Amino acid sequence: MIEISGEIEKKFKEELLNWTLSDDGIHRWISRDVSTDLGRVVNDIWSLAEDANHHPDMEIGYKGISVKLITHDKNAITDKDIDLANKIENLILSLN
Repeated sequence: MIEISGEIEKKFKEELLNWTLSDDGIHRWISRDVSTDLGRVVNDIWSLAEDANHHPDMEIGYKGISVKLITHDKNAITDKDIDLANKIENLILSLN
């Protein structure tokens, strides 16, 4: 089970309404309906991750992209995860 402090969990719940919290990180599904160019979305997310020096686990399929964030070296959800998730949300909003 991952760790998440009360402060980070509050921030997560307030800021990331489209994300879910599970035993292995925070998750976001990005549907093909958001963009039919999923490869570009993955590349854009990866650019954000490179800038943040914090990299998500991603799976791409025909119907969309699954994104998972966790701070692996701490086995916890940290500000790094929340910050990158917010940047990903802003990216998704810019696609609509």
